[in-house]
Amino acid sequence: CCKSKSRVGTMKFSLIVTDSGPLITLAVANALDVMFLPGLPVIVPDMVRNEVIADLSKPGAVLVAEWMRLNSPEKLTIGPTEVFEEYMLLRSINPNTKSKNRGEQAAAEILSRELDQKESGAVLLFEDAAVRKVTYLTRLPDRVVVTSTSEFLFGLESRRLINDAQGILMRAVDVRGNEVLARYLDGSDGSEPVQDWADRMAPT
Repeated sequence: CCKSKSRVGTMKFSLIVTDSGPLITLAVANALDVMFLPGLPVIVPDMVRNEVIADLSKPGAVLVAEWMRLNSPEKLTIGPTEVFEEYMLLRSINPNTKSKNRGEQAAAEILSRELDQKESGAVLLFEDAAVRKVTYLTRLPDRVVVTSTSEFLFGLESRRLINDAQGILMRAVDVRGNEVLARYLDGSDGSEPVQDWADRMAPT
């Protein structure tokens, strides 16, 4: 999918955007480019891209579509998936076919493909309120790191790659609600503090 990957120790990580949520949040905060700051290849599944451009009247959608157009394929990859192909086929039969959960399914397909490569890992970026009991998030290998939009930003701030994570999140509150400010993820067993995603990537 991507020819070059950023290494942590001997592990090569990519950043996979699992749904449209983080893209919209960062778009309305005018901060989409922060995803490039860790130096990881950014992968947006084709199904996630479709979820954004399907309704350009939604807040931030036009900004995300333009951002993807300007940065693909140099800085980000639109990852092709069988999930999207199947969805488009179903849409051709029934235009009312819903895309529900297909973005995450496409991200799972991309993740599986990445992990098939030796010494490859991934950072999965979810919207804060969306990190719940998702099927493929159970029993993930150590080389997969799950993070939320807010935790991703605070990780960048801790490494002095951005100055004010909270300020970015505050710019999104009017559109996205106060949930984007939370520094906790909803795990399958309830809310629990999240370990810094960059610390999780560090070699042991």
